[in-house]
Amino acid sequence: MGNAHHTGKDLCYLDAENVQISEGRLADLEVCSRDDEKLGGIDGILIEPSARRVRYFVLKSSGWFRDNRYLVPVEDLAHVERDQNVLRLEARASELPRWAYVPGAVRPFTDEDVVTVMFAPHAAA
Repeated sequence: MGNAHHTGKDLCYLDAENVQISEGRLADLEVCSRDDEKLGGIDGILIEPSARRVRYFVLKSSGWFRDNRYLVPVEDLAHVERDQNVLRLEARASELPRWAYVPGAVRPFTDEDVVTVMFAPHAAA
């Protein structure tokens, strides 16, 4: 893992407890790589409201003495395996870039961001 890579001031954090997808709550899914390595649970997502894009998953993995949070770019394709409550990334664990995430380093998603997302032109990138 490298240094924190989430310093863009246009990014904001949305707790996975507040994200509902057709398969259920995002917070209830475990993230695994294509080669079945468990990467952690989804703590939240980093959104770029002006681009109408989710940029990173904030993953949480528990260790012996503390919880660690890190970022995985959303650019990698993923699909939900509903029967296993797994969000599977289409990359091997060794191929995934991961960056340390410091809680509070990114501002929270706000009502103003909702308005920005609603009225921003659709972004292709």
